[in-house]
Amino acid sequence: MKKYLLMFFVFTMSLTSAVYAQTAKTAPEDFNMFFKKFNEDPKFQVSRVIFPLKYQMNNDDFELSDYTMAKDKYKVLKLNNKADEKYLKRTISIKKHKATIQQRGLDNGIYVDYIFELKDNQWFLKTWIDQST
Repeated sequence: MKKYLLMFFVFTMSLTSAVYAQTAKTAPEDFNMFFKKFNEDPKFQVSRVIFPLKYQMNNDDFELSDYTMAKDKYKVLKLNNKADEKYLKRTISIKKHKATIQQRGLDNGIYVDYIFELKDNQWFLKTWIDQST
């Protein structure tokens, strides 16, 4: 009897831990919901940037150069400003663990890609590449 009781106890514990392990794994964050909050809440935005932020930008000679930005130098981005649509085309490309916001100017030289990555089921701004002229 003790043997069956012990087996039942072990079985119950292993089943409980398996169910807990499945529920403990959270689903990946929805990029569109993340992006909305990223643009509305400055504190949230700063918490979702990987610092030091490494990015590329054209230098004075229009050559793509590498730069690094510390958290205290970061300025909050507004990547979904409706007023920008007059002179800017915005395209969002979402893949499994990577999302890219492409901003292309309409006859004004703007050419920027903002790259986000999914890390521990949460989206983060990883870098941007600014090839604007």
